[in-house]
Amino acid sequence: MSTEDASNGNGEESRTSYRVREDGVALIRLEREKARNAMDTQMLSELLEHLAVARADEAVRVLVFSSADHLSLSAGADVREQLDPEGHVRRMQMFSDLYDGIVAFPKPTIAVCHGDVVGGGAEIATACDMRVGGSNLRLRFPGAALAMPVGAARLVTL
Repeated sequence: MSTEDASNGNGEESRTSYRVREDGVALIRLEREKARNAMDTQMLSELLEHLAVARADEAVRVLVFSSADHLSLSAGADVREQLDPEGHVRRMQMFSDLYDGIVAFPKPTIAVCHGDVVGGGAEIATACDMRVGGSNLRLRFPGAALAMPVGAARLVTL
């Protein structure tokens, strides 16, 4: 069984893909290479949807987060995304929902960490049960410099 996204249903190109291999390994890939997988609201929405689908699929044995970009799992939040104040709050809630959803996922979760794993990308990594790091890994939480909070509880799993 394998499913892959090519568009998000709104005519826009997907920023992620999801597939389940026959052995039960589910793979969520961040595929916004030109932006170093910076997470905008569209990507967060897709990630939350993939997480819900994987949770409901009894064939899934393990969930892996990865990237098509060898230079970055994720550069974190897309600081170039134009959002009004309500949009910023909504995006922060989506990051929180994603983190909580990964932590509560009923099967093992793995983050394949390589290159830049920054901010929200680092939160995905810390939410996972296991992190596999490449030799070019740079894990950072720059939120304080950008006046963005990072919950201290999220760092405990490291």
